[in-house]
Amino acid sequence: MFVDPNSRLHIGDSTTFERPKFITLHASHAENDWWLGTNDESVGGTALMAEFAETYDVYFGRDTGGMAWQLSQAPEDPTRPGYASEVALQEAGGNATGWYDVRTDERGQLQREQEHRNQQMVVAAQQHPYWPDGKLTGQGWALSQTNTELEPLGTATGHYMGQFLKHFFRQSAGQPGQPKPKYVEVMNEPLYELTTVADNPIEPETIFEFHNTVADAIRAENPDVLLGGYTAAFPDFEKDNFQRWEERDKLFMDIAGENMDFISLHLYDFPIFPGGTGGSLMQRYRKGSNLEATFDMLNQYSMITEGEIKPLMISEYSAQTHALDNGPWVPYRDWLIIKSANAMMMQFMARADQIEMAIPFYTVKAEWGRKAADIPYPSRLMRQKKEAEGDSGEEWVYSELIDFFELWKDVKGERLYTSSTDQDLLVDAYAEGDTHYLVLTNLDFVEQAFSVSLPDNLQPGSISVKHLHLGDDGKTENQRAPDVETTSATDFSDTLVIGPEASMVISFTVQNIVDHYQVTKRFEYADSYKKAITAGENINFSFSDIAAPDQGKLTLRISVGREHGLSLSPTVSLNGQTLTVPDDIRGDDQFLGGKGRQTFFGTLEIPVPLELLDINNELTLNFSDTGGFVSSAVLEVYDSEQALTIF
Repeated sequence: MFVDPNSRLHIGDSTTFERPKFITLHASHAENDWWLGTNDESVGGTALMAEFAETYDVYFGRDTGGMAWQLSQAPEDPTRPGYASEVALQEAGGNATGWYDVRTDERGQLQREQEHRNQQMVVAAQQHPYWPDGKLTGQGWALSQTNTELEPLGTATGHYMGQFLKHFFRQSAGQPGQPKPKYVEVMNEPLYELTTVADNPIEPETIFEFHNTVADAIRAENPDVLLGGYTAAFPDFEKDNFQRWEERDKLFMDIAGENMDFISLHLYDFPIFPGGTGGSLMQRYRKGSNLEATFDMLNQYSMITEGEIKPLMISEYSAQTHALDNGPWVPYRDWLIIKSANAMMMQFMARADQIEMAIPFYTVKAEWGRKAADIPYPSRLMRQKKEAEGDSGEEWVYSELIDFFELWKDVKGERLYTSSTDQDLLVDAYAEGDTHYLVLTNLDFVEQAFSVSLPDNLQPGSISVKHLHLGDDGKTENQRAPDVETTSATDFSDTLVIGPEASMVISFTVQNIVDHYQVTKRFEYADSYKKAITAGENINFSFSDIAAPDQGKLTLRISVGREHGLSLSPTVSLNGQTLTVPDDIRGDDQFLGGKGRQTFFGTLEIPVPLELLDINNELTLNFSDTGGFVSSAVLEVYDSEQALTIF
């Protein structure tokens, strides 16, 4: 493991650890959950929101409830059936913005004090009653189902959303109200409910055209808001030999991509997923190579069709804990969520310039999702004291999810160049003055030993190691809890050990750095994508107009979707030079002894001698067996002002 405090790594235009982009909560500063029930004094009591946000330097990310609530209160326009009354919305919005500014209680004061953490808010519509199928609002009327050339399906939905954004938020400096949302997702996970599990499935094409209509209507009143979709619940591009990609994700890009400011995704691991033989549990992970392949395919198609990378909004991510969701809170469930979130966030940070924002799906208290008296909603920042084994009391305290924020609370600064010897050991680093933060996550299911190296002329000062791992104190598995263990050291001569699927933040000081050199990372995409694999037949890709760096490093990224058991070791040549394909794939092998993903979809990461890169480049692949597709071909290029240390 190598980190260079002399370096400054730029990923596109991203040069620092952007906490408002990555250290976020699926909540707003104004939602009722912060004040619901009685908060224990240990978490700030009535000042919980400020205590949490300031202690852990967290930013607020997403709200899917406020817009729906106001729709449930809005009367129908008596002169325009199927449309919300603009007069009523303007009046209600005026009351809301005025009250936000003038309320003098503690809640009002705290909201105004913390609103700077709400500047990048995402609001999203749910399916009902936004989807125009006749379902009634809280006032007993339904959004218009008219679908004509002059009034396409979704016009009334977009009209309401546009009025909500126009009247319920501060429109410019000096006006009353809370900050206006920066982003709008046209609908939250529409295809799952409306298509995948629907009794009468709606064609994805209709839903994607609806996105265009809603976006146009919102922009007519709110040109300052960024619009996106389709907020895919399960972006399984490879499903049914990539038919899912063709029928959904590609189709969305073809129909609505140009009209979207960003593409929105939800990304979850399924670490305890029912469905195995004999009632066994499956493990289906996105973290690792699957996540890399998903991003590369989407980005490559974006480049081919639009000539640019469409920004990505990860508005929910972490783990779905299916087998533990219909029972009481247990700390092990929080561990499953945290370990997935840490791994995915590290992968997001490796392409920070492409990510608009990444929001782990951590709600605050989520009493709206409680299934029974003893079955609360699973993914919550807060729990009641009585939910812990051996404890009692109705007061709200932090769940184990707080450990995610504890791990990251101090990380800040300018990004540094790092290098790892192991695909399964994700690494990133930042410098803030003399203090440096080396961040690691272990994708492997077993602990890993590693050592840290600095350039020869540098020696660390004080070293602090914060290790977030699953504790082992003799309890039953479901009562095992994540633990943040902090130790110290005087130098990097000793070998360190990171736990299975654990994360670390190693803080250390380095002084007397006189100058910095710059490293810039970028991705270059082939001019074609998604090519079928036939045994013995060459598959060709071209990379054109590439600026080859004099110093740096180069990695070829080949993403492949195939049945398990088929080869992941093609013959690969770049510009006529044969390359060695490593056996190691980032993360798990996706099969996991028959308990993993249904098929393999992941990225092969192949080191390439930098001198092989030219202005125009030809890549040739050849597999020994037939089946599946090469979904994308990408070059990851580091351009450095001096020679890089490569581990």
